[in-house]
Amino acid sequence: MKKPSIISAAVAVGFFQALPKAFDLADAITATGRGPLGGSWTDRLVSLAARTGNWGFTEMVHAAASGIPWILGFLVLFFLAERTPGGWKKLGFAMVWTCWIAVSVTGIWSGWKVWQNRVKNPQLLAPIALVEKATEHSRRIFVNPSALISVAAVGPTLIDSTSSPVELAILVQSPTKWRAEHRKNPFSAVLLAGNLTEAKPLIRHLLDSPDWHLACVDNQGILFLPGKQPDQLESEIPLFKSPQERATYLSQYAICLDAAGQKNAANERMDEALEISENDFPILVRAASLAAFQGRWERARLLAVKADRARPGSFEAEYLLAWSLLETRAFGKAFDLTSRLARSHPQDPTILMLHARASRASKDFTTETATLEQLLHLARNDPASTSRIHLFLGQSWAQRGFPDQAMAHYKLALDGDLNPAETRDIREAMKTIEEKRLKTGL
Repeated sequence: MKKPSIISAAVAVGFFQALPKAFDLADAITATGRGPLGGSWTDRLVSLAARTGNWGFTEMVHAAASGIPWILGFLVLFFLAERTPGGWKKLGFAMVWTCWIAVSVTGIWSGWKVWQNRVKNPQLLAPIALVEKATEHSRRIFVNPSALISVAAVGPTLIDSTSSPVELAILVQSPTKWRAEHRKNPFSAVLLAGNLTEAKPLIRHLLDSPDWHLACVDNQGILFLPGKQPDQLESEIPLFKSPQERATYLSQYAICLDAAGQKNAANERMDEALEISENDFPILVRAASLAAFQGRWERARLLAVKADRARPGSFEAEYLLAWSLLETRAFGKAFDLTSRLARSHPQDPTILMLHARASRASKDFTTETATLEQLLHLARNDPASTSRIHLFLGQSWAQRGFPDQAMAHYKLALDGDLNPAETRDIREAMKTIEEKRLKTGL
């Protein structure tokens, strides 16, 4: 086979495999954010591209970086096939070309799927406005763990390297520890984005604090600044090229408004998003999530069912459906669904915790214990989570009639960071176990 043909074939397969990345701005932004946080060489290359060009150029570099290994890999395969001795050469080339066709078709198909669902506006993917506003106060910015990558993508200088993601996770869950860190080395701003659920304790604390005010809420998150200023309840909604982009923005915005305590405004924005695009899967998922956050479980269930019909078998829709089934006391259906989700996502802590709750509600305490033990193994490096898991394990073992195991987990839970009510419940449970032992003489 001629060398130009081999090179062209290798370049073509690299191009086809690069197609999904070429249309995936969200993945390009993620790679950009991983670059300054110690990502791979391709992440650092994409991050450099983002600093020297626009997002279109960054997508091109991201795509090229993903295609190069395929080009080199097929050049090697064609070289080896060419060097295959005797009559085996035809078989070698046949195998390589078969592989080439499979890889190319996979790349084209994946590229087509990504292109269908692509988001082209970076405002819908990264906290650009929040970062710009926070940069005006950039002495030391506190950023929650799930926002680190997206903030690093658009404002790498804002990332505080003095705290690890694990330490940040502890601070967002404990306002007391956050205050201690703030006194030691003051924060000039608090930027919370990504998964705002993880930062609920800190958000509540700052909303109630007289020395901090809500400076900005947009579709990506929340910004708090020090001082006594009027809270900025809502940001001006940007102009978008299409109704779909506006609907996406509004649905994202609604989630952030709700996290900031603006429930009525959140519901109005989500209703507006659904009016514009009532059958869009991501918007349905956000609408179901908002209903769940607000405890409107029947609405959450209906929206989750609708989202599951829009994209059958999706993790997000099935998780929300299982959660709403559990909260509406359909315990058997919730247990069946969480059992399936736990089998397909055995490393996902949110699924395992939901499955443990469904098991307890269904009075399957053996499954609850096993699931919590699995969850404890996953969370072994997160002290904030392990103390509560030990609490739940103590309750589970007690329900099964194993006082020694229950007491052991209760004691481990007390060593952790629990709130006063949880600590009181544990001490009462331990007291009850001891009283039963005295009565039975065991």
